[in-house]
Amino acid sequence: MAILMGQKPSRTNNLSYLILGYYLSSVFTYNRNLSLDQQAVFIIAFGSLIGTLIYYIKPVERAIKLYFMISGKNKSYPEQLWSQDVEAPVFKSDVMLSSYLQDDRTIINGAFFLAVGIVLSHALLQSAGISEIYPEIVVLAGILICIGIWECYILVSKKIPVVLFFYNYYDISKNIPALQNAIERKDWIEAEKIMEKEPELLAPEIMNYQKLEEIFPKGVCTKCQAIRVGNYCPECGEKIITECKNCKLDLIGKKDKLFPKFCKKCGEKIV
Repeated sequence: MAILMGQKPSRTNNLSYLILGYYLSSVFTYNRNLSLDQQAVFIIAFGSLIGTLIYYIKPVERAIKLYFMISGKNKSYPEQLWSQDVEAPVFKSDVMLSSYLQDDRTIINGAFFLAVGIVLSHALLQSAGISEIYPEIVVLAGILICIGIWECYILVSKKIPVVLFFYNYYDISKNIPALQNAIERKDWIEAEKIMEKEPELLAPEIMNYQKLEEIFPKGVCTKCQAIRVGNYCPECGEKIITECKNCKLDLIGKKDKLFPKFCKKCGEKIV
């Protein structure tokens, strides 16, 4: 694959981690007999340490990756689509750390960590003599958490599929230059429209079924009592029947979607 997903950490992204480190260190210095200079040194040193530690742990990113693993939605595209000339598919959990989603991770981390920091700010507000505004601060923290959850939803449902398509079909899709341009401009609506131009890549399992239909006629599996495509049923292995054994009429037409129990021409019982 021609593109690497690793990236240099952005200053804005690091700042979202340092915010929480600052609040946590401020809580530890409250009610301690430290001079202003000592508090400043402690907050800067300890806050930076906590912020850097959280950056490497990446709790939010790992939580989303864990969601993909547990839900079973981490799979990319059917393995049989990949030939020896194409590398193994990229999975959704891998795309999480793509540089194209760096700004989105920054927004999510900032929302969650700032909200946690605000909730922990009661001691600081008391020291400043403005603890009466703490309830309003908590409401603000709740709003930030809601924003973070919403951004997670948009990231998982809208943006990751686009970037996933880009990485998986970088050497296959003819629309990659246009798609990359849309992703870099953060025009996710345009990116989705570009993807829809190649439905055989967007939904390969459906397109494969349609191609199979062109080769094999539709028939019925008398054991599963379902309409199938192929010579044998992929579920039970039973031979697929395509025509009535009495009048030789095709049992399934292009518009037929339900399993027929009788031949529509001669009335012969199928099952």
